[in-house]
Amino acid sequence: MKVLVTGAGGLLGGEVVRVARERSWEVLAMDRAALDVTDSEAVRTALEGAQPRAVIHCAAYTAVDRAESEPEVAHAVNAEGAGHVARAASAVGAHVAYVSTDYVFDGTGDRPYLPGDPTGPLSVYGRTKLAGEAAVRDASIDALVVRTSWLYGDGRGFVPAILRLAESGEPLRVVSDQRGRPTHAHQAAVGILDLLVYGARGIWHVAGGGECTWYELATAALELRGVDADVERVTGAEFGAAAPRPAYSVLDLAATEAMLGRRMADWRHVLATFLNEEGQDDHDSAHAAPGRGSDSSEGRT
Repeated sequence: MKVLVTGAGGLLGGEVVRVARERSWEVLAMDRAALDVTDSEAVRTALEGAQPRAVIHCAAYTAVDRAESEPEVAHAVNAEGAGHVARAASAVGAHVAYVSTDYVFDGTGDRPYLPGDPTGPLSVYGRTKLAGEAAVRDASIDALVVRTSWLYGDGRGFVPAILRLAESGEPLRVVSDQRGRPTHAHQAAVGILDLLVYGARGIWHVAGGGECTWYELATAALELRGVDADVERVTGAEFGAAAPRPAYSVLDLAATEAMLGRRMADWRHVLATFLNEEGQDDHDSAHAAPGRGSDSSEGRT
């Protein structure tokens, strides 16, 4: 299969490229320098030249807190950019897969969120990603929207950041009243590509199995790495991040697991494998803030 991947320089985009190439797919990896998704003409030209069978749209503005002070930039990338990509993909007959987030929910639920549940994002980031979902689905009725959560891997995201901070001796304050599903980027990439192969359409959820708080994730990572550090439990309000996060954003995986014919691996098992395989180099260049984490690597890809 010939696929074009936007945001290929990011955490998830890079993993999607690696997994697709391992499957011997023909992959056109487009990072931000190669393709600015806010430029509609550039997007149209790139897709007309590439003629891919599918476009996996991983490019995003993922600086959750900074988006509160840069709403126009976040909207241009996450909403308008998604629309540009989806319309260009539709014009060349390519199937489009858009990566979204658990932050489209308001967090007031008490059971895992189904793909069709009402949304209610609390932050600029969440609102712009939800607007991106709408733009993609408006452009193509066959679009695939994949929501994922609490991404980490390849030296980026919450897990590498918390280990780096702990080993540097910095004080750790970790939020203990927000619950979700940690997801390794490889796990998300495999799920997205498998859904494409199975011809999935509409909204789907891909995340790690099980659930936990940021505090539980931090202490598990520290224990597995053998790092002795004091971790202070704080509430989201006490942590004081610029962007509000949902208190409960656990994604329901039942439909995805039925489609793929397998359970999503539990976050504890995936975390242990990640820390065992990646070693100390994983946290040398982490970007997430202590105690918080993010939907992806913080920034724009």
